[in-house]
Amino acid sequence: MKALFLIVLFMAFGNNSNAQVKTEKETEVEKTKLKELIQQELAMVTRYPHHPAYYVQVNKSGCRIVVKVDDIPLGYNFAEDEGQSMLYPINDHLFGSGEHVLSVEVYPLTTRQTISADTWVNLKVILFPEKHGNEREMIAELNVPRDIGGQKLPVYCDSINFKSTLPFNHKQVLNTAKDLRKVPDLEAKVLAHYNKVRDMMIAGKYYEYSKMRLRTWLRTDMNYLTEDDLEVAYLEPDELFRFDCQVTDWEAAPIENYEMVICGYGKLVYLRHISTMDEVLQTTYTEINGNEYISTKFIALYMPQGSGELLELY
Repeated sequence: MKALFLIVLFMAFGNNSNAQVKTEKETEVEKTKLKELIQQELAMVTRYPHHPAYYVQVNKSGCRIVVKVDDIPLGYNFAEDEGQSMLYPINDHLFGSGEHVLSVEVYPLTTRQTISADTWVNLKVILFPEKHGNEREMIAELNVPRDIGGQKLPVYCDSINFKSTLPFNHKQVLNTAKDLRKVPDLEAKVLAHYNKVRDMMIAGKYYEYSKMRLRTWLRTDMNYLTEDDLEVAYLEPDELFRFDCQVTDWEAAPIENYEMVICGYGKLVYLRHISTMDEVLQTTYTEINGNEYISTKFIALYMPQGSGELLELY
């Protein structure tokens, strides 16, 4: 009877996927700590006189796609069956000036085995000479052939090259990183990190997670983020960690039915669901209006040379 009680107790508390609510005072203390992180991050970045900003305009219908820049996937799920259109920033995929590759993997809808005849994919690389200016220029365009549906393909891949001119150079970050294809027990290490993040979500450790990600400051540098930008990023409500938001029925989905994807020419790795290709870090919750929502988080990991630890870059 005692053993049965311990098992039930573990199931109720030791494996709980429901987050615990913080008090208003605890949230204010956390905000104060987050403001300190913002100042630390601002001290690391460089202020550039010009802010050229590169984007990919993604348009697609009749298919699901994975879009990559230099073999790094955009941190947004375009693998929905519905048509999608988005202007997505890619400065933090470029790392510096030079030649780059924009690539796309085209998959059939979840209801089909092969790519359909009504598949349409158009990608454009757009340059804003100044990030907050009105001037823009299309510097490259990729159109998936309209006749690929007749080839009955399970997947179609295509790519184009383009050049960038940027004021920063952070190429050494991935150039010097370990080739993850040669790291033993990689999947176990990746899964352990993802579960660590999931546990932090459940515990509501938003500040602790943000502090852990302070090492990604170079993305702040590449995106020319200001103090106002960081305050939005850090201090606005976050349903994934249940930070400063009013939600009920919050639950973190288990990490299962996943596959490991090595990308970035062997320097980055992430997990995604096998069938839907979406993010494995997911939470469900109900807002005060009674509507139910799902929030997801994309992360990609790398391993610096001389280290055995996986760090988040995205």
